[in-house]
Amino acid sequence: MARTLHLIKHGQPQIQPGVPAHEWTLAPGALDALPALAALLAPRPGVVVSSEEPKARATGEGLAAHLHVPFRAMLGLHEQLRYTAPFHADVRDFQADLHRFFAHPDEVVSGEESARDARARFTNAVTAVMRANPHDTVAVVAHGTVISLLVAHHNPQVDVTQFWTDLPLLGAVTLDWPELTLRP
Repeated sequence: MARTLHLIKHGQPQIQPGVPAHEWTLAPGALDALPALAALLAPRPGVVVSSEEPKARATGEGLAAHLHVPFRAMLGLHEQLRYTAPFHADVRDFQADLHRFFAHPDEVVSGEESARDARARFTNAVTAVMRANPHDTVAVVAHGTVISLLVAHHNPQVDVTQFWTDLPLLGAVTLDWPELTLRP
């Protein structure tokens, strides 16, 4: 039976130089657009699962509360490992790093994980989420890079870099499960 998977990018983080991005929390007002996001999720999810990173977890908890559905956090849904990646005060430098990351998927370009490895890890985690949560529709709150990698891998018409650029904070993409193909 076909199921629905909504992949959702977390809300606006509070950017903190000197603090690793995986520890960032949400910025004030980051969830103000949550009702609009929830209204776009069709069909409505029966559960919300998130990455354990604080910004994704807070987004997931807020969405689940808004929808009055269960919330769970799960390992493996985190962003590409960037523990040693430098902080880029200029967003253009960060974007350039990510362009190199997508262009060289088999290499560790920045941080500790290649694009191929991040995609495989995230795909395995999403698969585990879907196995553990038999709802017809599941929402996963995660991170733009790994969401883009998964979507582009299973939808050859999608350019991964462009998809990553276009996916906004609190943006959602809906896929058919288990094919992971985009829904129109």
